[in-house]
Amino acid sequence: MATTITSDCINCGACEPECPNTAIYAGGAAWELRGTTSPALAQDIFYIVAQKCTECVGFYDHEACAAVCPVDCCIPDPKNPETHDVLIARARDLHPELTIADDAPSRFHKEGAASAPTVNALAEGGASDAAAAPSPVPSAAAIPAPAAPSAAPPAAPKAAAAAPKAVAETPKAPAAAKTPTERPPVAAPAAMLNLPKDIGAVPPPLPEKHFAGELEQDFDSVLASVDLGSAQSTPVPVAIALRLAEPLLGAMPDKAKAHLEEAAGPSAFSRVRSSALNMLLNVLIYPFVVMLFGILVMGDKTFSQQTSGWLTLGVTLACIEAVWRMREGILHGKPASEITYRAACYGMALAPLGSILAGGATMRRSERKVAFDGFMVDLHDDKLERERRYGNVYTVSEHAGAYLIRLEMPRKLPPSSLKRLWDLPDEMPDYDYNITLADDVLSIRASVRGDALRRLCSVSPAFPADFDTRIDFDKTVWTFKHRLRNKIIEVIVLKGEAPLVASEAKVKNAA
Repeated sequence: MATTITSDCINCGACEPECPNTAIYAGGAAWELRGTTSPALAQDIFYIVAQKCTECVGFYDHEACAAVCPVDCCIPDPKNPETHDVLIARARDLHPELTIADDAPSRFHKEGAASAPTVNALAEGGASDAAAAPSPVPSAAAIPAPAAPSAAPPAAPKAAAAAPKAVAETPKAPAAAKTPTERPPVAAPAAMLNLPKDIGAVPPPLPEKHFAGELEQDFDSVLASVDLGSAQSTPVPVAIALRLAEPLLGAMPDKAKAHLEEAAGPSAFSRVRSSALNMLLNVLIYPFVVMLFGILVMGDKTFSQQTSGWLTLGVTLACIEAVWRMREGILHGKPASEITYRAACYGMALAPLGSILAGGATMRRSERKVAFDGFMVDLHDDKLERERRYGNVYTVSEHAGAYLIRLEMPRKLPPSSLKRLWDLPDEMPDYDYNITLADDVLSIRASVRGDALRRLCSVSPAFPADFDTRIDFDKTVWTFKHRLRNKIIEVIVLKGEAPLVASEAKVKNAA
């Protein structure tokens, strides 16, 4: 029976790297077989592709995924029974480059099969021995029992007695039927050591690329020309109310003002404008408050010489606070874009109001982010890296004039004995990629480069050689501009119709 994963799966990911056939995939990830990509079989938990599952026949005498599953949810599928012959034929079909013997490890004849040597063990010292392995020896079950006890057989040759530790010995026959000790057949994983040790240089960084339908201008120029305002305009009454309240709301902390500005749009609320208006307002408020203190607490008379001193103190306090709030610009001469517009002395009390107003105007930007399960420990980065190899780590931010996409490319090569054999770096070389925009769908296709990486993909779990990320847009888009920087593909997709299409539409309407 092929193995299946039940709904008890906790998404720990322990089974995925153990599968020798890359038949286990994370929920929501498409699976691939012979260059054909198919939709995911499960969305919320890991799943096993029956067409790629051999129940580890040819590799182990047990099901590797079931051995590491902490909740025992990797079980034989009662709906899909399969025989040893079917599974070993599938293993040979999936791995034509490997030598899988008839008596290779299998749970169907666990007692009589030689255990599989691991790639890691052989890569560290058994590569030459594996390549020079002699012809297979018959299994113990195939050796006929003698009719009667006889003299002990001649001693085994010394060279054959010193078998490498990495390869398990064939189970011993009865004492009377001992045969000369020989090496067991090389199991499938060991055959991978026949791969060439010199696979060429690691691919160099990619040069700048340009695709059909892409704008000619550089990325920063296009970004500067894009309207990054509200995706949906703030209602006029709300905008008027925010403009009238700016002198008071400008007392809030800088982050609260920036959040409100992004939510409502600079035409309705500006943190720079509101901060300046609030400082002017404080020049009126502080003297009045200080004068009331002198009259009500100190007992001074209204419009006396004492009250004029309180007024002067209030103006002085307002000016000192203004200098402190904008000290980067006033004392250090920084431009307005680099200044932190701090809160007034009563601004923290207004911060909750700003959060409420910003929450009510969150239509400014809509963001879609692909979620993935991760561990809140050191393993979190490893799982994030696996998701990058499937093209699943990206964000889409919608603005008034464009969509902004950030897709994270893989950063690290997965651990593998072949990685050490070929002396490959830890850092992932740049993927080759292609970007197309058609029918309001952006497609980013990426693939590894170089013979070494493609060979590594064929034997490493959770390391597909290619991925295709498709992003559908709710509104009409017509062109884009991209750049690759620090393993991140950034794409600006402009909304609206192409200028030529728009002009043709006007001609048709006029006719």
